[in-house]
Amino acid sequence: MLITTRGIVFRFTKYRETSIITNIYTEELGLNSYIVNGVRSAKGKFKIGYFEPLNLVELTAYHKPGRDIERLTEIKTGHPLHSIRQDMHKSAISLFMAEILNKCIVERHKNEALFAFLYAAIMALEKTPPNNSFHLQFLLKLTAHLGFGIYHPEVFISKVTNPGFYHHPENSRLLQHLLEGSLEDVPAVTAGQRQAILTDILHYYQTQIEMPPLKSLAVLQSVFS
Repeated sequence: MLITTRGIVFRFTKYRETSIITNIYTEELGLNSYIVNGVRSAKGKFKIGYFEPLNLVELTAYHKPGRDIERLTEIKTGHPLHSIRQDMHKSAISLFMAEILNKCIVERHKNEALFAFLYAAIMALEKTPPNNSFHLQFLLKLTAHLGFGIYHPEVFISKVTNPGFYHHPENSRLLQHLLEGSLEDVPAVTAGQRQAILTDILHYYQTQIEMPPLKSLAVLQSVFS
């Protein structure tokens, strides 16, 4: 049957000479993989730009339960991400977020709360001024949707490798703000704070799920160095 739904592009990989296979997290079906033929040719029906990481799209596709790869029939932009694509810092954050999502989310069923959170987070990244800690707050809030939520600073601090870092009042307040604040009001941090907290967040993720090294991490760190 044909399904029309909103989606969030996680990634794509090249397939044969002119095609791709793309992972898209959809509002109606959860995570799905789609084959798109001819997209890397000049005469293709779809342009490769539709499949950039974190793109918000509206798509129509064939869906058959149990099938690993579906086939797209239509796709269009749901909301253009001009700021994310044009700003170097936002672009680096978006690539990092997309890689995290692609490694952490595997569910192939509808999850309205997770989809709404991701969609709102991407829109917040698009609309708010560039910020060097947006990804920290995003990762902390994402845990609630992955089954290992952090709701109190003490829970997080008990899992990190350097709990003494958070004994400093300024760092303690910062962690509290990151946990409780909104993605439209993310605090700025120093380079040292950002590196320490990101290292601890990734360590926390690795204690909960198997997560291989992140290719985008080096790019993110270089952009914000």
